[in-house]
Amino acid sequence: MVTKKRIGNFHGAVADIVYHDALGSPSNSFVLTLPEEQNSISSRHGFKKVRALVNCHIPDAIAEYMHDQSTKWQYFYKKILKDVLEDYRLDFKDIALLSTGVSMENLAYKEKIYEDLWVVVFTTAGAKNNALRIGVDRACGIERDGKFRRIGTINNFLLTNALLDNAALVGSVITMTEAKNVALQELDIRSSFKKDLLATGTGTDQVVAVSGRGERCTYVGGHTKIGEMIARATTLSTIEAIKKARKQWQLSHPLES
Repeated sequence: MVTKKRIGNFHGAVADIVYHDALGSPSNSFVLTLPEEQNSISSRHGFKKVRALVNCHIPDAIAEYMHDQSTKWQYFYKKILKDVLEDYRLDFKDIALLSTGVSMENLAYKEKIYEDLWVVVFTTAGAKNNALRIGVDRACGIERDGKFRRIGTINNFLLTNALLDNAALVGSVITMTEAKNVALQELDIRSSFKKDLLATGTGTDQVVAVSGRGERCTYVGGHTKIGEMIARATTLSTIEAIKKARKQWQLSHPLES
């Protein structure tokens, strides 16, 4: 049994927050159904044709278990999303999936439009426990003081009407990653391990970019208008998502804030 909260219609793509069961625990997912099958790139799937994008919240009750089962992630996410996929008449192969410990109630999105081009970036973001400066901070586990801590993750989803070939899809990942770093700098997010260092992300950040079928754009770097739009939407949505996650943490952990 699932229930839905409509976020909006974005140029024919319909966005919902879906409330459902996750291995016996209440959970929610962001589901963006596309008007038609599109080419995408994902840090989890690589290049893939998709009909929908899904961002799945992993509640605290099953977070440690899911982490331990990471090598069998497809099997367990099929179980977690069974009711959701059935409701949308989707197969697991039809979606690009990311996951996070952040509730979809903290989802943020920003849209940028220039003439006939548009981009929308949807973001969930947590950087409470494992923000790091990549290449400087050492890799580490996620257990602290004998207790499992919910890890932070920044998930960015890009939707655009620009026709992006494979090279441009890869380029969009670079642009979004750089823009995410700008968001962390603007918020002065510090490494969880070395407070004198600015964080560049968390150890579990993920990204999805979906091509459209409109104007062909073969380069999406910062010198192009489409690159500027992608970057600005990513920075703004990431800033808002981090602020939402911070507020939720402060409300639920008043003694630790």
